Amino acid sequence: MSGWRRSAALLAVALVTVGVGSCGIRSDRGTGVTGGASARTYGYGPVRDGSVTYQPDVVLVEGGPDAIRAASADGLTWTIDRNAPGADDLGPGRIMYATSRAIGRVVQVRPAGDDLAVTLAPVTLTEVFRDADFRSDRVLDDAALVYQEVPELPGAVSTPTGERPPADATTPVGLSSADRGSRVAAVAPTVAGMSPAVGGFADGRQRGQAGPARALSGGNEAETVLALDPVRLAPAAGGRLPPARERNFTVSVGEWEAQPYRVPGKLGLKIGYAANENLKVYIDFAMNVDQLRIRSAMSIVNGALGSSTFAVDGVRSISVDISAGAANGADDNRKVRIEVPVEMNFQIPGEPLVYSNTWKFIVATGLSGKNTTVQAAGEWAVNGTLGVVDGTPRKPTLSVVKSIMDSVTGISIGPSGLAFAVEVKMGLGLGIPAAFAGLYAKLVVDIGVTNGSALGAPLTRCVQASLNAKVGGGAGVNLSSTASAALRKLLPKTVKFELESERLWPIHRAAQTLPAVPLCVGFG
Repeated sequence: MSGWRRSAALLAVALVTVGVGSCGIRSDRGTGVTGGASARTYGYGPVRDGSVTYQPDVVLVEGGPDAIRAASADGLTWTIDRNAPGADDLGPGRIMYATSRAIGRVVQVRPAGDDLAVTLAPVTLTEVFRDADFRSDRVLDDAALVYQEVPELPGAVSTPTGERPPADATTPVGLSSADRGSRVAAVAPTVAGMSPAVGGFADGRQRGQAGPARALSGGNEAETVLALDPVRLAPAAGGRLPPARERNFTVSVGEWEAQPYRVPGKLGLKIGYAANENLKVYIDFAMNVDQLRIRSAMSIVNGALGSSTFAVDGVRSISVDISAGAANGADDNRKVRIEVPVEMNFQIPGEPLVYSNTWKFIVATGLSGKNTTVQAAGEWAVNGTLGVVDGTPRKPTLSVVKSIMDSVTGISIGPSGLAFAVEVKMGLGLGIPAAFAGLYAKLVVDIGVTNGSALGAPLTRCVQASLNAKVGGGAGVNLSSTASAALRKLLPKTVKFELESERLWPIHRAAQTLPAVPLCVGFG
């Protein structure tokens, strides 16, 4: 494995206030805004004044991040100062609120030397707050971001088994305007492909080549459902949650490497296969941004959450750059689902909530023949707001900036390709790393690319591409079925926690095969 794989930089961006109105969240409220490096890792302590009313079983542990001694590598067990005010009141069934990340339903409390080790289960916002009102309007800036690795994030690595059914595409995936009259095929790659790109990782390592993958989406237009094989947890890294970092980095997850990153005007994720030299995969997915702005509003009255707002503006386009190659053809193919074990967090001094960004992705290669390669790149403009406003989902539209169909290339004796799906999520809330509770917006993009056989080149070379995009947003404990299953294995069977039933709304679906001749239209 390359040295590249020991880090993981989650995209993300930190926030600088453009205007903040908050009834119930101010920075002058005596929450203990000390902590320095520990606050960047653990967050700040709870608010203690009349503007926020907590539920009766919430125990406020005083001292904020300075009361936290350590956290386990999976973010479930927190070691705290046993002399901190409130620590003696902790017990199974109560809710510990020490900081914005050290918060949850107490499963177990046990001595840890001179301290206490407290294991937590997920909680919802309304389990913590009886009455509260949180409002803000911020522009993201990378000066304040920190990258938090969660080395043993529950459910980080799994194998996707769901397949995307053929879709009735009505618009081309990535045609230039001159090609819009071309015939659109209602064909979506299953174990087919995607495309390559030119470039490398931030540390100078060049990308490899990769193959096809299965798509992310299920058949339901409103929801995405994945059938998953048993979960394999990510490898341990010393057993503790490491300190947050100020610079992005790459991380190893199973056989793969991931590097969330932030550069001026771009938030992205780079992915590579690292297990051996036979399969090479390089993917760079980016959101191209300008003055990325987040507006949020959330009111809780008598333990009930009203209509909320979490709106993201300033995402100008999305782009992808893909390369894949296999020395031994189909024998080298892989498919994987990964929740990148790095958060990008922005802790707000004096406020009980934290901004957080996370990534998930699926890759499946479908390369055939020895020394096969496939490459492609494309860009689509994002027109509109992501998220929800007053409880109503916002659905931006996509339009082609750079045609992915024009870029598909490679060498193969049979049809070869790659499927890639990515989810980027931005949220405002609190909770343990595996089960963040609060407001959120997400974008899910599912791309497939297939390059036809070189054996057909004397007649024609067929290429195929598909793009499905969905958005989601709302409030709640947003946890994947994979991570949920992993958490239930780690926590006692008596622990019950309810999760949000998520809905995703389609905003773009397209598929095309070129040239639109009988030889090609049926080749996928």
